[in-house]
Amino acid sequence: MTATELKQFYERLYFHEVDGRDKIQGRLQLSLTVLLVVGGALVFLIQNFDYQAGAWTPIRLVFAFFVCAGSVALVCAIMFFINAFLSGAYYFLPDSSQTADYKQVLDRTYAEYDEREKLISDAMDQYLVGYYIEYAAFNTRANNRRSGYIYRCNGATIAAGLLFILAFFAFYFGDLDKGKIKQPTEVSINKPIDVRMIDNRK
Repeated sequence: MTATELKQFYERLYFHEVDGRDKIQGRLQLSLTVLLVVGGALVFLIQNFDYQAGAWTPIRLVFAFFVCAGSVALVCAIMFFINAFLSGAYYFLPDSSQTADYKQVLDRTYAEYDEREKLISDAMDQYLVGYYIEYAAFNTRANNRRSGYIYRCNGATIAAGLLFILAFFAFYFGDLDKGKIKQPTEVSINKPIDVRMIDNRK
């Protein structure tokens, strides 16, 4: 592999990792959507659970277990999501003005040399390749770290969703929905009742 091919390889590797950052952002948006759906399921179960009627029957204990376990998994998923979102530090190439300033430094440094143009060209190549190698390596570690967090976030979200589905089965088949429980009918007497005795004797 020639020096030019090696430079092109490092350049492609650098921009590949920068593109990977954008793909991770898209994966984060999908994970956030799924988290909101699973969180909505938890809110539905909590809001409609009948806390008052009856004692803690076995079906209620099963429901409470699945809801608590699913809540723990959901909290873990949220923590993994936050870590993936906040672990987004990346290195980027210097801006054009900084590169131009470095080029001027090289012009002044090699002004007295016979092979001035070649020396400046080699120095600029080393300047760029050094950034490509260092920043591509750093961005690779950042992308791998964030991908790991997203993977764990999705796994915890799936686990929470499955636990909430099992909780919903207990909720539905155990008649724990407070909206389905018939309230006792209240009867009030506003007037005294007139009771008359009828004598049927002749």
